[in-house]
Amino acid sequence: MSISRRLLDRPSSQLARLALVAALLVACLYLAVSILLQFIPSADRELRDIARAPSAKALYWNWFSSNSLVAETNRVEKHGELPEANINAVLLGVMMGGEDSLATLKFNGKPEAVYRVGDDLSSGFSLVDIESFRIVVRKNGINQQVLMKKPKGIIETQQVSQAENSTESSSQPEEGFALANMFGAVPVMAGNGAGLKLNNLSAELTSLADLQEGDVVVQVDGKSVQELMANPAQWVSYSSNNSLPVTVMRQGQEEIIYVNAASLSAKILPNLGLTR
Repeated sequence: MSISRRLLDRPSSQLARLALVAALLVACLYLAVSILLQFIPSADRELRDIARAPSAKALYWNWFSSNSLVAETNRVEKHGELPEANINAVLLGVMMGGEDSLATLKFNGKPEAVYRVGDDLSSGFSLVDIESFRIVVRKNGINQQVLMKKPKGIIETQQVSQAENSTESSSQPEEGFALANMFGAVPVMAGNGAGLKLNNLSAELTSLADLQEGDVVVQVDGKSVQELMANPAQWVSYSSNNSLPVTVMRQGQEEIIYVNAASLSAKILPNLGLTR
């Protein structure tokens, strides 16, 4: 009987060992899965961060402090009409680039500074949003706006008839070329008309306007290059305009640059024999 009992107990002991090994394997597998799960959210978060990374391409600029550009002019402002904010600051310009948008403000008695959405400004105001020609600020839960100041010359463009152009062209044939030569410009065909390709720009001119080597100027304040060349005295009426719209072709894209004509004309007009 004892021998037969030992024979019967032998399979049960083997089963016990197998059960123990299986339990250990399950425990190891559970531990491995637990460790793996700790890394999966981190990797997934990194992938999501990469997917959310904003594009480096700025949508458009309108930065009067450094005389930059605007490449999009038909933007619909999403906040609608807002009351003016009493913030004792001047909005010099904006750079539109989605989450990377910037606004340049100058407070009374302080140097100009650059701000992002979410920044605290002054007197309890915070910057809520940056739009093409204004910023939206909030105080005590109420949204208000700070508009970029624009002279009437931008909206009320003077019209010059063809007869006036031809008359002034004959009386001032060289001044138009002097204007072009100020920028090292070369006449080229641009789109359906003519333009002035800018070459060899001086550091002084690039500091006064956000012009780049190779830019092709096609319009100034809505006027074609031909009109401007025929009537360079038009610069006199622009001389007090600190946000003069200049349309250029840059790297195959049409952009509108808002230049500080008040500073630029101080350099250009004397070279044309003109005064303000």
